[in-house]
Amino acid sequence: MTDLSDVYAEARALRSSGSSAQAVATLQTSPPASDRDALEAVVCLFSAGDMTTALHVCRTHRWRQTWGSDIANALLEGCAGGKSSRALSLAARAAASPKAPADVAAFYLMLLQQNGAIEEAYHYMTTRLQKTPSGEIFLLTVMAEIAASMRNWREAYRLACGVMSCNPDDHRALLMLGVVSYELGNVHESLGHALRASVLRKGSVPAVLQVMRCRNELGNAYGAIAASDTLPPSARGVPDVRVELGRAYASLGQHERAIAEYRAALDADASSAIALRALVAAYAAAGDRAALQAAVARYPQQIDEDFETLYALGLEALAGRDISAAGAWFEKSRVLAQTNGDLTEALGWPVTEPRLRHDLEQLELLERRGKLPDRGRAALGVLRRYRLKDARADAVFAPAGAEQKELKAALCTTFHLPQASVAGSPLGQNDYAAIEDRYLETRCVVIDDFLSTEALHALREFCEEATIWKFHYGRGYVGARLAQGFSPELLLAISDELKRRMQRVIGTHPLTQAWAFKYDQRLQGINLHADFAEVNVNFWLTSDEACQDPQTGGLVVYDLPVPRSWTFADYNSDPERLAVYLRENGASPRRIPYRANRCVLFDSSLIHTTDEMRFRPGYENRRVNVTLLYGTPRNTE
Repeated sequence: MTDLSDVYAEARALRSSGSSAQAVATLQTSPPASDRDALEAVVCLFSAGDMTTALHVCRTHRWRQTWGSDIANALLEGCAGGKSSRALSLAARAAASPKAPADVAAFYLMLLQQNGAIEEAYHYMTTRLQKTPSGEIFLLTVMAEIAASMRNWREAYRLACGVMSCNPDDHRALLMLGVVSYELGNVHESLGHALRASVLRKGSVPAVLQVMRCRNELGNAYGAIAASDTLPPSARGVPDVRVELGRAYASLGQHERAIAEYRAALDADASSAIALRALVAAYAAAGDRAALQAAVARYPQQIDEDFETLYALGLEALAGRDISAAGAWFEKSRVLAQTNGDLTEALGWPVTEPRLRHDLEQLELLERRGKLPDRGRAALGVLRRYRLKDARADAVFAPAGAEQKELKAALCTTFHLPQASVAGSPLGQNDYAAIEDRYLETRCVVIDDFLSTEALHALREFCEEATIWKFHYGRGYVGARLAQGFSPELLLAISDELKRRMQRVIGTHPLTQAWAFKYDQRLQGINLHADFAEVNVNFWLTSDEACQDPQTGGLVVYDLPVPRSWTFADYNSDPERLAVYLRENGASPRRIPYRANRCVLFDSSLIHTTDEMRFRPGYENRRVNVTLLYGTPRNTE
């Protein structure tokens, strides 16, 4: 910024390098000589946390430029109890001036953010601020926070790194990197940023809270409690802090203390979705159905607006063997995921060719069977435009404008959701006492003729026809999840019947997750991993005629569990590390060939992978497997 006086240029340099207190001390040696000097004083004071003096400068400086008086009056209106509409109007006019410095845009975005206009702020920054200079620390910080609010984690990470390149000790940027790293699954990185932020600013609630989140996620409950001890007494009642304390106590088996923390968090903020979610889970874990029903009656609106709570209530109902109630809760979670945009967010962008091909083939099947509604026919027309006949599996599609909106609607809408149920038992005729004996001895058992013939055909047809395959994975397969549509009555009955038939292996463990995967014949399946559960039930639906090699196509299970010290990210998403671990420990694989209606029942801590696959072309020949996970793992700390 060339128009700053020497003193204010020095203050700006100090502020940009993280020395806000020194910056304020420097500018206090000389009054502002221009509007740009005065604006720099406001930014320095704001960055130092002295909003009162910043507003005093806004009020008393004799602004000569229109952009200067507009942004000063906008801040006075927006931060001193004035009219938010007038504040935004003045700030927008100031930011539109070609002579206004970048910090004016930062204050405009901040006011939009403050008034909940996040989408408008995001649109402004993506259309007007694509070429923000790297030295504009205040603007980059606000932009990073807005990108994070829009869950554009990569953009938020990039912007926050831009701030850190100028000032590695920028507290707000460290907090942002902590949050973004956590959301991207890099919990250890998140913890490092949060710890650094907490050291730089002792007693910072956001920093300590992020440390607690990370330590809870990594299984370090005592560390999470220790972090809370660094907060001043007044901050320990913050609802989110109480929730993390509750999580720590729950993981230590201190359920009454956990519930007390969750209830205190809700008493302080009845709208806290995370507190309600945790309370519901705690009541379910404690088996206190009376307290759970009381919470449902007390917070009906909050529950209906929170996906995770609806899902938890569905699992709890299923654990109580109320299949009808479980189905109703899962249907609510499915509808909410559809209406609140979760499925659009899960789509990712650009769209991959395997995802597009799956949906095209499925809608064409429904059209042939006479089951495609008018909205589905319109979506089929959209998908056919992409001419996938000769497209490569690594192709991607990213149309803009109206075409983008049409494609997202075609891929994210549930057009057909049939019922699936059977009159009798959904399971085949097997000796489950003998199966349990073999499982307890070997931790891995194959069950053929797993479902009754009627149940197999009904669930296969459901998976062929239900347009619920809304999740796409890196190796080309698509997925359907329990809370987003994969909850037909038949599946819930299978889960319930298994618990009843296998009391020694599954009976004491609640269902914690269920999904189905459908594979692209040109690609391969899931890499080495283990799952976060006690028992894994994995069964296959596609006909035997589809599998071209009866010696492969199934599952490879190794006789080695993952170590106790590993985190979920370590054993679920790091196949290279797992391969080395298996090799160095001389693990032996068990190859279980594909068969229709075959189930593999195994300890979820055992490392496993999809075997190589050779299935015939055609939509109905796609390999489909269903997974039911029961209980929480013994092998985690």
